Amino acid sequence: MRRFAALWLCAGCALPVVSAGTFLPAGDLQPGEFHASASLEAGRVLAGPSDVHDLPATPPDARSFDVSTWIASDLSLRWQQSRRLTLEGQLKFTNPVVPFEPALVGGAVGARLRLKEHSAGGDLALELGARAVGVGVQQSITRSADGRTQVDQWSYRSFGFEVPLIASYRVNPLFAVTASPFLRAYWIRAWHDQRETVTATDGTVTALPQTQAALQWSPVLSGGVGVSAAFDLGPVQIAPNVALELATRPGPQAVTQVLFEPGVAVGTKF
Repeated sequence: MRRFAALWLCAGCALPVVSAGTFLPAGDLQPGEFHASASLEAGRVLAGPSDVHDLPATPPDARSFDVSTWIASDLSLRWQQSRRLTLEGQLKFTNPVVPFEPALVGGAVGARLRLKEHSAGGDLALELGARAVGVGVQQSITRSADGRTQVDQWSYRSFGFEVPLIASYRVNPLFAVTASPFLRAYWIRAWHDQRETVTATDGTVTALPQTQAALQWSPVLSGGVGVSAAFDLGPVQIAPNVALELATRPGPQAVTQVLFEPGVAVGTKF
């Protein structure tokens, strides 16, 4: 079980939540069609070492984890099950600080309910989405001085729900614009393990008692709006997007932030 869980954790990653599928146009898929896409965004970071509130200051080596947004991506697959219902799944990735390579951190499953379809000539389509998300990462630093070695490891687990309303106006077969107000609610648990060893002059290594501090399950809420322009270039659809999000951090003294999150999604339907 522990080996399986490790596949879903990224050591040295920030903990972002990115949902580019929110901004893909509504109303384009016909029953039986699939849409596959990949996205790259400045994803919102749910928590960092300072949110555990056990240290007077974040260690310098760990400050790169205390950010509001971080580069993240999704691989998404949507299936138009019927005229009104779309099912979707996502794999969520983020980039460790070092090395800067995509790493799997979680996934999501969801559905869209089509409230209004395009007319024959295009115009407006509306879809209401719902998505369940789960992500988890680990961050660690190692410091050594005067025969003492200290390993600090922060672990995060989060699950939550997203509800976007996707409104798309199909200007013509090659171009559509989308606006998507959304609400997100997550619950997050974070904990900090500190392990220290002392190496004597004769080479003897002594392990000191391990300590742990934890932020118990706490809600993290946000809301905002995303806008996107989708260009259909043959079989490929390119959709640059940007979102403005009003978001909290975990904990009772959390400060609300306004986040700017640009990105792009590339997809195809078949």
